[in-house]
Amino acid sequence: MVPEKPSVLIVDDEPVVCDVLRDELSERGYPCTTVLSGNDALAKLATGDFEVVLLDIRLPGMSGMEVLRVLWSNHSNAAIIMITAVNDVATAVEAMKLGATDYIVKPFDLDRVDTSIRTALETKPATDKPSTEMDAIASGVEAKLDPFSSYSKVVTERTIEIARQLDIAEEEIQWWAAARAKLVSDRDSTIKSALSKLERSPLAQSVIGMTELYRHLPESNESQN
Repeated sequence: MVPEKPSVLIVDDEPVVCDVLRDELSERGYPCTTVLSGNDALAKLATGDFEVVLLDIRLPGMSGMEVLRVLWSNHSNAAIIMITAVNDVATAVEAMKLGATDYIVKPFDLDRVDTSIRTALETKPATDKPSTEMDAIASGVEAKLDPFSSYSKVVTERTIEIARQLDIAEEEIQWWAAARAKLVSDRDSTIKSALSKLERSPLAQSVIGMTELYRHLPESNESQN
């Protein structure tokens, strides 16, 4: 039996954004509900059981950050993912401190949203408390950077730079940097291991063999002229 996917509340004042997210996530099996304001979001959360909230920051009346503060103070069990056009590190850091599990900048990739939902649910036991300041800063940096250029080294260096500007203790900075370096190293080892297994697969060996065969074929008369 296929496990039921978590219910998602989509909060955005742009109906087209709500429609796109609802249609795409519904196709992927997520039961979705949409609302256009922060007040309506709190009303739905008070009466419904949602495991994930996709929350815009710029909303009419109560802002997304105000909604986030209310949810955190009420110890909501929902995983909150900020989806916003506000591309600002300080705002991302503040959102993560208030308990948001991710911060995605528009225009967003729908696969990225799906991945964020799954990651938030998988790590939920560890997100019952706000992220540390260093983790919050790192999430903000990653949200700010272009996804095609956000290499781990850039994120680490920028996070340390911002942390020092915020006068975070050097001991905490160095502890975080060491922990992140181990995390990146473990991840890279996993990727290399997977690639190594892939290269040894029959399909990969077949492709390599065909490549070598074509490489040693004599050139055609046309190419020689």
